[in-house]
Amino acid sequence: MAPALAYKQYSRLWQANVGSQVAFWMQQVAQAWLVLELTGSEFTLALLAFFRSVPMLLLSPLGGVLADRLDRRRLVLVAQLILAGLMLTIGILVATNRVHVAHLAVSSLIVGTMFAVNVPARTALVAGLVPRQHLANAIGLHSATLNSARIFGPAVAGLVLGAVGIAASYFAQVGGYLWSSLNMLRVVPPPRTSRPRSSTWADMRGGFAYVARTRIMFALMLLALGPSLFGMPLMILLPAFVRKDLAGGPEAVGFLMGALGVGALVGSALVVTFSRFRDKGRALVAAILTYGALLILLSFTRSFAAAAAVVVCMGFSQSVYMSVNQMALQLLVPDALRGRVMALRMMTFGLSPIGLLPLSVVAENQGNPTAILLGGLATLAVGIGVPLWVRDIWRLRPDEINPDGLAAPRSAT
Repeated sequence: MAPALAYKQYSRLWQANVGSQVAFWMQQVAQAWLVLELTGSEFTLALLAFFRSVPMLLLSPLGGVLADRLDRRRLVLVAQLILAGLMLTIGILVATNRVHVAHLAVSSLIVGTMFAVNVPARTALVAGLVPRQHLANAIGLHSATLNSARIFGPAVAGLVLGAVGIAASYFAQVGGYLWSSLNMLRVVPPPRTSRPRSSTWADMRGGFAYVARTRIMFALMLLALGPSLFGMPLMILLPAFVRKDLAGGPEAVGFLMGALGVGALVGSALVVTFSRFRDKGRALVAAILTYGALLILLSFTRSFAAAAAVVVCMGFSQSVYMSVNQMALQLLVPDALRGRVMALRMMTFGLSPIGLLPLSVVAENQGNPTAILLGGLATLAVGIGVPLWVRDIWRLRPDEINPDGLAAPRSAT
């Protein structure tokens, strides 16, 4: 099921990912509940997510250039140690009753900045630690790590919030980042191939130009962008949906987020097990359409049990489309452009406030169910529109395509 773990360096990277991803998802639940206690406002939740996303949008191209120029392992280490210090600071502020929304706004900006540096380098490291025949499996495991963290992170955060308090949840996040950093220190990255040096702006422009001229890559970016704009941001509003529409507490939030992770883990395990399957384009489109339909179904749900069942299925479909989308991109992009293309994919998450802020206004004025319904309809529109525009996406089999040939200007289809 996981041949990529037989490679020592990749195994160490995978262990590092476990710590950082669990800490990240714990932080999502802890901050959301803290904001609701301080303000009770869905819009404030969205605003802090906006502060986190802006650096991802603006700085991800620079993070991609750094990932293609510098030591990727060192970039990840520096970012994680800064995040550990940040979570320690917020935890102390909460424990001493001095925390303010302004502190959370600053921390959100720092988290976004560190992720703009961290994620392109971390993702680009994967391809150099396993041979190409196991790359799809390694990418599937990367997604499985994220989705496992969605189970343990929110569930543990919800339990710690209810039993010990918000500050303890932040201190636990510090431990996650330190564990990740210790494992990253053990990773020995492969030697880098020297390439002609150019200006930072020219390197950024090269990454944008490659994606823009290659229709398949551009379509894959759009299919990543659609759910990021209209579907995934609604998870920021999930604590408010639980609290106001399902009458649940912090443990219920942790359980529902954990249910999302259970479905996601099952989806990741399926993708990992069958990582060599050929028709990745069809699987990607089907998963996005399913995710949009499930969001619509969730908007009409009023019982906690029914919501949990829908969320499990959402986690499954979300995991499949995210894993397959990243698999296709990694298999198609040449290594010299890998960091920059992965950074552009990360920018799709940075664009999420464009959808999140208006949806949060709808949630505050018309209710969370209406916002979820609109997000589901918009996700369906993207899932239908992109394959109609670039029909090759439906027949895409990235394992059979030479990435160096795809990089040629005339291989844009």
